[in-house]
Amino acid sequence: MTLTPGESAIIAGDIALKSADVQIGFLDRFSGTLVLIGRLSSVEMAVMAVNAGLEAILGFQPAKITRQ
Repeated sequence: MTLTPGESAIIAGDIALKSADVQIGFLDRFSGTLVLIGRLSSVEMAVMAVNAGLEAILGFQPAKITRQ
């Protein structure tokens, strides 16, 4: 995930860890990069939770989640 402002990657990582069985592979608060590691279903659940959490907590407008 790439988040703006970059510091929100820390909040996103916290939400992801609390919502699904995932690990943080990489987090950079300066670039806003968050890489999650885990089973596909767990990562999808964490990403959906992050989107919902950032929308509710910070008023973000999340992007649509797609799978390619």
